[in-house]
Amino acid sequence: MDQMLKQIPQSFAAFVMALFMLLSPMLMVSVAKAGDAAPTMGEDGIYHYDWYHQSFLELADDLEEALDDDKILMIKFDQKGCIYCEKVALEILSEPAINAYVREHFVVVQLDIYGGREVTDLDGDIRPENEMSRKWGVIFTPTIYFLGAPVEGGTIPEQASAVMPGAFGKLTFLGFLEWIVAKGYEGDEPFQKYFGRRMPEIRKLIEDARQEQAS
Repeated sequence: MDQMLKQIPQSFAAFVMALFMLLSPMLMVSVAKAGDAAPTMGEDGIYHYDWYHQSFLELADDLEEALDDDKILMIKFDQKGCIYCEKVALEILSEPAINAYVREHFVVVQLDIYGGREVTDLDGDIRPENEMSRKWGVIFTPTIYFLGAPVEGGTIPEQASAVMPGAFGKLTFLGFLEWIVAKGYEGDEPFQKYFGRRMPEIRKLIEDARQEQAS
């Protein structure tokens, strides 16, 4: 074997090395894009995206980080085996327009309704995820809380700007996110009217993003 390796021309070996160096950044970019666009199943049996916030679950700090980045804190409760959680992960958040919009405007903290990690609420109360979900009255998954402004004390449900209960369709999901970013909850136009007015444009955004990704 050593003799065979010695017979490989040095110029060919240099060519292979140069080709590898050229392709490596492209391969790394491809892997990064795949991790951004598609979730992976964790050991907890729940789908996770690479861009979910790596949080210590001290939610006041997470809110401060989100606001410092001019983003909105999104706290999402999931559970293993939840078909609606899987729908959000595999069908909705993987939709190019929605994926890009969430990553641009939100900091996502994912919690497990039956999990055991310690969570610190805005009022300083520390409980495991499963106990915190009971404290907040979370029954269905996914349940998603949105916080877009500084708060003092209280609990997440008390201070949330809005709550998304359950899994919406793609158009409704993106429309609701738009309404949150536009602070529609502070205005006179309820979400239902906003969505009815914006639905054609939202549909076009989703279709355009699909075409752009395919091209």
